[in-house]
Amino acid sequence: MKIKIRESSWRTFTEGMLARTDVETAGIALCRLLDAGEEPLLVVEEIQIVPDEGYAIREGDRLRIEPATLSRMTQRARDEHLAIFTLHTHPNSNAPWFSWADDEGDRRLMPAFHGQVPGLPHGSIVIAQTGEAMARAFDVSGAPSPVTLDVVGKTLRRHRKTKAGPDERFARQRLALGEGGQVVLRDLCVGIVGLGGVGSLISAQVGHHGVGTAVLMDGDVVEPSNLSRVLGSTTADAGHTTKVAVAERYLAAAGCPTRVITQPRFLDRAEDLHLLRQCDVIFACVDRHTPRALLNELAYEANIPVIDIGVGFRIDSHGAVEGSGGRIVVVGPDRPCLLCWDHISPVRLREEAMTAEERAESARQGYLSGADEPQPSVMAFNTMVAGAAMVELLRLVTSFAGGDSPPNRLAFDFARGEVHRNSLQRRPGCATCDPEAARRRPLLLKPDSQGSATASLSSLRGPVR
Repeated sequence: MKIKIRESSWRTFTEGMLARTDVETAGIALCRLLDAGEEPLLVVEEIQIVPDEGYAIREGDRLRIEPATLSRMTQRARDEHLAIFTLHTHPNSNAPWFSWADDEGDRRLMPAFHGQVPGLPHGSIVIAQTGEAMARAFDVSGAPSPVTLDVVGKTLRRHRKTKAGPDERFARQRLALGEGGQVVLRDLCVGIVGLGGVGSLISAQVGHHGVGTAVLMDGDVVEPSNLSRVLGSTTADAGHTTKVAVAERYLAAAGCPTRVITQPRFLDRAEDLHLLRQCDVIFACVDRHTPRALLNELAYEANIPVIDIGVGFRIDSHGAVEGSGGRIVVVGPDRPCLLCWDHISPVRLREEAMTAEERAESARQGYLSGADEPQPSVMAFNTMVAGAAMVELLRLVTSFAGGDSPPNRLAFDFARGEVHRNSLQRRPGCATCDPEAARRRPLLLKPDSQGSATASLSSLRGPVR
């Protein structure tokens, strides 16, 4: 089980919680349960500190919250069916641990939470003075189980200690990233949506870096034109082997320790997002706007960083390259979204949602923007951008370069041999990435009666001009 919380919320909360070292301090987190396939995913919707007057007992090694205060702080959980996690500090402790008093308190409190909000996991989190945390959940029988707590923002910080045995395949990599960095990669689940020219290169790097699990999603079959740029494909694959199968075969042949989960389908429907919510980070290697818009929403709905990758060319009427470039945009909690970057086009979304008859009519009238026309692709350029995108993953999860000022966007100009670092302020009131604005509107990713995301994305679309 995982709990994910925005870094900005966690930082403000823990600063308040750890302000006093003479007594323990308590708080409450309310979490929404999302369908994430293999394991439950809880996303923190609200986190608050118990006010000074809200304690029945508050000492250096124990505390108890007044029943009326606890009831008031958990009212939203009862109204909206949210999971409840208590939090408290251990003053002057260098490492988090659950004491006998914590066990006794949870033994009394958790059955009450299960009675008030049934059908959800509830639990507790302890925070050491160092800021390290440990979480656990309780089922209805009262049995505890460990929970992974991820704090997601400019970096992804995992509050769950795991150990990895020595693996000489990564000895040289450990010299750069450290043993802790390699452990983080081994414990990571990375999604890759789109296994074409860029996605196939990303999947290979994910395996060679020792990432623990890879979720590969693409409904395409290898075509002859793919053979020059899809890593691992052969002439025998053309016409019948899926791109995800090619990537899986490559990782197996290379002896990579990565567990591979293949999803040979396109990401066109909101209901398919549960296949990706188990991921810690997702690479968007797609050239269509519908899956890009879905992943953009997922990044903020589930606190999952998405690394969006694009490689593009401009061709004149004679077939000559007028311009070439690529981009990497990291979106997710505490970062501006793809809508703020203008990387999602309402016109293209509307075109992609059209039926074949509607597209034919729009093309006849000259309204279609040419979204289905084949786009140029060169493996050398794809490799450059894919490598830089993998560096951003390492920056995000291992903090090898620190976490103070990571780039949100990198822009490549292949002709000039330049890479530019771009910055952008989030649009005020953005319904996707502004947390306050997002609470005031329904999810865009609510599927319609056919499970299609096209209707739910209608608010992003305008008329075709």
